[in-house]
Amino acid sequence: MLHFWYVHSMLDHIRDKNALITMQKAGISKTQQRIAVLNILSKAATPLNISSIRQSLQSKTRINRVTIYRILSLFKMRGIIRDITSSGISYYELATRENPVHPHFNCLNCGKLSCLEPLTFSQAKHLFNTDENFSIEHIEINISGLCSYCRNAT
Repeated sequence: MLHFWYVHSMLDHIRDKNALITMQKAGISKTQQRIAVLNILSKAATPLNISSIRQSLQSKTRINRVTIYRILSLFKMRGIIRDITSSGISYYELATRENPVHPHFNCLNCGKLSCLEPLTFSQAKHLFNTDENFSIEHIEINISGLCSYCRNAT
């Protein structure tokens, strides 16, 4: 049991260290609340909405909704995270080399948002194969339908 605690403690230390390095590179001062929010996002397997982030933080640090929004806004402004809007709800995920821009799938029944495999440049290029001279600043692909669980349940 001691071994499990030690490994878990080391993983938390590594996440904290990565969060500190990320914030330092972005020129953001390091506060306990910012580190906690960044660690929650770095552990997440899928994008999180504000309610999920707040719920995850309740056991770790005392933080109100407005402060979370300010932290997320700062992280987005500095390029640490990106937001995804799906069914009118904003979700947040890390914007790192290990997590490149990718499409998302939103289940219309249960509301679950899932990450899909990133598109390669050649795949994305075909989406904009026109004679127009676009200056593209942002691409966001959201696909909606029923997830396999909801589809099998109906």
